[in-house]
Amino acid sequence: MRRQVRALVDIRRWSWETRVSTAAVSALTLLVALWLYLGIPMLWLPALAAASALTIFTLHQPVFGVLAVVAAQYLPIAVGQLTLFQLLGGMVTILCLIFYAVNRRGLVLSNMIPPILAFTLLALQSLSFTHDADLTQYLIRKLIFNALFCLLLVNVIDDLQKFRWLLWVVVGLGMINSLVATVQFWLGHARIEEFSGVFRAKGLLENENQLGEITALCLMVPLQLFLAGDRRWKRGAGLLICVLLSFGLVTSISRGAVLAVLAGLGYVALRASHHRRRLLVFAVLVAAAFPFLPEAFFARFRNLNQEMRGTVALSRRVGLTERGYFNKAGIRIWKAHPILGVGLGNYGFYYILPEFNPGRRGSTKLPPHNLYVQALAETGIVGFLVLCWWIFLAGLNYWNAQRNWEGSRMDLAYIRACEALTIVALVMYFSGGAIMYTNFAMVLTLSYVCRRCAGRVQAAAALPGPAPGTVVPA
Repeated sequence: MRRQVRALVDIRRWSWETRVSTAAVSALTLLVALWLYLGIPMLWLPALAAASALTIFTLHQPVFGVLAVVAAQYLPIAVGQLTLFQLLGGMVTILCLIFYAVNRRGLVLSNMIPPILAFTLLALQSLSFTHDADLTQYLIRKLIFNALFCLLLVNVIDDLQKFRWLLWVVVGLGMINSLVATVQFWLGHARIEEFSGVFRAKGLLENENQLGEITALCLMVPLQLFLAGDRRWKRGAGLLICVLLSFGLVTSISRGAVLAVLAGLGYVALRASHHRRRLLVFAVLVAAAFPFLPEAFFARFRNLNQEMRGTVALSRRVGLTERGYFNKAGIRIWKAHPILGVGLGNYGFYYILPEFNPGRRGSTKLPPHNLYVQALAETGIVGFLVLCWWIFLAGLNYWNAQRNWEGSRMDLAYIRACEALTIVALVMYFSGGAIMYTNFAMVLTLSYVCRRCAGRVQAAAALPGPAPGTVVPA
């Protein structure tokens, strides 16, 4: 009897049919609960059933399910009131974490999780004085999901091959959005910005700045392939992908993304100084492309000094750009509430108050448009220190990943590409982004993925093996 009970509890002894049946019942239960809780119409149940099917498949091949969720993050197609990322992410994450915890007897914890939980605690304490309880509760759920998703990412993407798959999935989504944005811009279907009067494309994403963000991040991966590729076709493919991604960057005409790419290119040039010739070729190609850029791109950057005033470097002077005024209000709010801030999601409620408003109209839903100002205004100096701790841990992970590297040069190039795209994200969020964004949490968590993959390579290299030249008998 005891043996039968143990066999029933031990999932490793279950047949594949039993596992699928159990997962199907669990997914169906979750499906119905989600439907009842959210009040989703019956019309959308087939889409939820498809998500359940993907979840069941994920239990057999977790890496492909995770890659599907990451891809859905950059295709914000809505099903009812939910995006594909929200629909797939919760189901895949929860069920996979349960599967990993039971079947592998524990989860690998990441040092990227505690900062997310610290921000969750700061959001919880703001429930006592929040101006919008529903919004604060949404942010809490978002932060908790980010922690679970990042935990899943660390556990599933546990070797360099899966890590490369993850990066190229994101690059592939960047290329798709870039090509769609190019067609939008060419056909004149792009949106005309109200203030500058120029065309801007957004691809398949929600706005132009998101297009600039994903193409800026993705550029760092093929650039490293061009610099460190050991075959001509790899270097040529890397260069071609850079060209395709640059179409999306140019047509989005996102100043923050362009400045972030320049910072990333500078960082890559410092780290890859031994590839001087290839760096020179890349710089010459960039310079040669300038005459072919659209006039709208130059129009938006013509008065860059004035338009970026107060966006990256905070200033008290008048004549700031719109983002500069947002930053100015954020600093005023922080000075009035320096320790714990005004609570996540409450920036807009204070922005419209006369004592904080810098002279521009706004609403209670207005975001700070600056990750660092948001940390100061909404979470105070405590939250800003948590953000600094989060970024420091990412840098520490990259340092540990490369300290005693014993793998191939190409694998090291992928880790350095991940390091460069993290720099791009940190610079880009001076003019956008938010603490609760999943893509920001994912970018920082990639540092721990690199660290874990590098650790496994070092552990494999340390295992005893046959001496070089030894013939191993069959």
